[in-house]
Amino acid sequence: MMKSLLATLAGLAALLPMAASAATVEVDLGLTRYPAVRHLDAGSYSGVSEGRVVVHVGDAVVFVNRDADGHHTASALPGNRFPADPRFTDAALRAGGSIGPAAWSTGDLAPGMRSQPIVAGSPGTYLYGCFYDYQAGMRGEIVVEP
Repeated sequence: MMKSLLATLAGLAALLPMAASAATVEVDLGLTRYPAVRHLDAGSYSGVSEGRVVVHVGDAVVFVNRDADGHHTASALPGNRFPADPRFTDAALRAGGSIGPAAWSTGDLAPGMRSQPIVAGSPGTYLYGCFYDYQAGMRGEIVVEP
């Protein structure tokens, strides 16, 4: 009886869809490498490649500072349009949080640095900008799908 139960369970497990493995997406930050002004529904941006990334819940995003001499961050912005003044606080200079409706940031990234992976926590569209270069257009959008 135990063998037939195990065989039945094994057969049922084979019918279940395989869980997708989490992916990591890399976003380059660099005003000197990506100076062209591009446009999203949220507004104009530059200094980011790709400006809009699509990930799934559980995936991670890693930000890489590709500039030779400038510090950058990728820090959460509220709303669905890039604000004229993001009103960043010093908290944007400290890494923490997950991509979602609450605050998150890569923290300060010196030239050549990579952020820790930031996990996408809940579905939605989330905007971010650079603490140092927001007014120069360094901002982007992350779409998190279920």
